[in-house]
Amino acid sequence: MKRWVSKRCNADLAKIASRYNVTEIFAEVLVKRGLYTWEAMDKYLFPDLELMYKPELMKGLARAAGLLKDSITKGIKTRVIGDYDVDGIMSTYILVKGISMLGGNADYRIPHRVKDGYGIRSYMVDEAYSDGAGTIITCDNGISATDAALRAKELGITYILTDHHEVPAEDGVPVIPVADAVVNPKQPECNYPFPQLCGAGVAYKILSYIFEQENNKSYIEELLPFAAVATVCDVVPLSDENRIIVSNGLKLLSDRSILKNKGMNALLNELQLDRDIYAGDLGFRIGPCINAAGRLSDAAKGMELLLADNEEDAVTRAQELVNYNEERKSMTARAEIEADRQARSFDIQKEPVLVIYLENCHESVAGIVAGRVREKYYRPVYILTKAERGLKGSGRSVPGYHMQSELMKCQELLTEFGGHAMAAGFSLPEENLDKFRSTLNRQCKLSPDELIEKVVFDKEVKLADVSQELVTQLKWLEPFGEANSRAVFAKRGVIVKSVHMCGKENQIARLKLEDGGRVFDAVDFNAERCTGNAVCTRYGHDAWQSMKNGMCGYELDILYVPDINGMYGNIQFKILDCR
Repeated sequence: MKRWVSKRCNADLAKIASRYNVTEIFAEVLVKRGLYTWEAMDKYLFPDLELMYKPELMKGLARAAGLLKDSITKGIKTRVIGDYDVDGIMSTYILVKGISMLGGNADYRIPHRVKDGYGIRSYMVDEAYSDGAGTIITCDNGISATDAALRAKELGITYILTDHHEVPAEDGVPVIPVADAVVNPKQPECNYPFPQLCGAGVAYKILSYIFEQENNKSYIEELLPFAAVATVCDVVPLSDENRIIVSNGLKLLSDRSILKNKGMNALLNELQLDRDIYAGDLGFRIGPCINAAGRLSDAAKGMELLLADNEEDAVTRAQELVNYNEERKSMTARAEIEADRQARSFDIQKEPVLVIYLENCHESVAGIVAGRVREKYYRPVYILTKAERGLKGSGRSVPGYHMQSELMKCQELLTEFGGHAMAAGFSLPEENLDKFRSTLNRQCKLSPDELIEKVVFDKEVKLADVSQELVTQLKWLEPFGEANSRAVFAKRGVIVKSVHMCGKENQIARLKLEDGGRVFDAVDFNAERCTGNAVCTRYGHDAWQSMKNGMCGYELDILYVPDINGMYGNIQFKILDCR
């Protein structure tokens, strides 16, 4: 069972409500977002582009921009080398498109997920040199590629490194590749006010600096939407400057009269997104299509979509990416079923770390499956698949379990590994699998309390106290994503008056809930695991079956998100958890 927790609030809510003309409930939600000053609240509620930090505050950015502008002016060919995920594709597009808008000559190289692996390699530098490139600029990668940087210097190539990942260290000393310019807000002595930009955010800042010097604002409409897509999909915190990027990028994506990119327009049409675009659309609809090409074929197809110069080509490429994503979803679903079967066979009390081998799972979806299993069982999960040489794996973690550190403790069993606290990738010989599993579980120090998922809610609120005015104000919290979730409320002791099951697989429950003598509409999109599980735990398995047959009246505590029912216009409560 999950543990429900809420932060305390000692602020003067009446004063906040008066300043912004909002309800006190909304004022409390703002404070619990960590907004403790008027300046912080103003910036959160009014994320204007004018509040972006000056790009030159980022260490190395002015030099990188100068080198890039010099290459453009002199007609030197620039090779952009990105990555195969959404952030890598978007940052590559931003640089290629931006250089083209400035009159420069740029092409790109997207590494192949299987053939190349992550990041720039020395042979990619050789390729660029052979193709006549005099400048290389990396994006969303490069901070750990010392050999590639050295090779560029050997060949006399101007090498600009842009990245946003943590800087590697040896014996506690940061190791930064030797480049003509390094732009990474996480590098030592970089005092940029907000270091949590994604790779595309860093690329956008470089281009914005060059364009602003020329008093040219065209880059905003042309490039900002793609920085917004990457920011959401790379799961960086949607606070401060990232919130500004996404809020304004979504407005541009939603206005099809402004959005000029034929490929993105075609993808939005193919996904039937003919309305305002929200952060959820980027993370769950658009991003997965861009990612699917890199998972099942070649990530360069995502760039080809964005660079399509006629509508017919754009439509064809958009359809291709959507089809790849449908195939990816089917592969993921099959792998998830087998992963769940294996997970249930383990004694998770004795083996808190789940190490699951899926021989026939495509390696590109292993991370997705690991995340799904982690979500269901709330414990560290490693999914391994068969590779050309040995096994390859992806891991997803829970707070308190640093995945990269745990892999480091058993690195003698691995051929390679990398990652961070919450996710990692690795490979190992097949004969080491059993020892790998036992070692990880033996060295795991997670306490029973740390293996109980904690769900944070904002406040206990009676259903009758949720007004249309409050629901409207709660939408001002958008865009939702990492470090900026929807407002979640709790209510104890509601009575379930009726349950109606619906959906393709009868997985949705539409409920009538009584609270304080009034009846309200609610919906549970995961009924068996949420409402059903709570009823079974509290009243027994027969009670849940009786409820579905019309015998209601059971009392539950709920966590919910209020929203407006698009069909009827009334307030509807979406149930997230109950007990």
